Amino acid sequence: MPRREKTNVSFEIEERMCPSEAVQNAAYTFTDRAYVSIKPASAGKLRVVMPFKAGTPAGDRGALRGEFDNELLHQALRLRVSAANSKIREFIVTKALVSAQPAAAVAAAMPSAEACSDCAPAPVDAALEKEIDRLLAEIEKGDGTGDPLGVSVPWEEKFAGKAEGKPKAKGS
Repeated sequence: MPRREKTNVSFEIEERMCPSEAVQNAAYTFTDRAYVSIKPASAGKLRVVMPFKAGTPAGDRGALRGEFDNELLHQALRLRVSAANSKIREFIVTKALVSAQPAAAVAAAMPSAEACSDCAPAPVDAALEKEIDRLLAEIEKGDGTGDPLGVSVPWEEKFAGKAEGKPKAKGS
């Protein structure tokens, strides 16, 4: 009698050992080889059923449970690290978003400077402020025709016929 191939892998996982989010994330990585169903089993357990997709090699089928366990450990660790680093991640994102705002907008939004000294952007010194104003005025009065570095020249025109990729001299 010919040996019948397994058509799925089925097992239970205790939720106290691995959160359901880790089980879902681990299962997602196997959707190229199997369909995945995760359902509550008995109290505190999840039932995972993974019917193989057509074309999944027999060698992959036998190793699927072990691979799933390894991926489950990886996902559980990733969730723990993410939870441990959530405060610093939120701080970095907040700092980046606040520092991208104009100083006047940040000052208007904050009731006082002491409310969030870490969130306020670094003050701009007078020399830098003057240089920014000068550059903005230059941009506003310019008509865009001056391009001494040839930035607005298309690549094809700038390097046409040059094998080494050296810029073509003006007037040639």
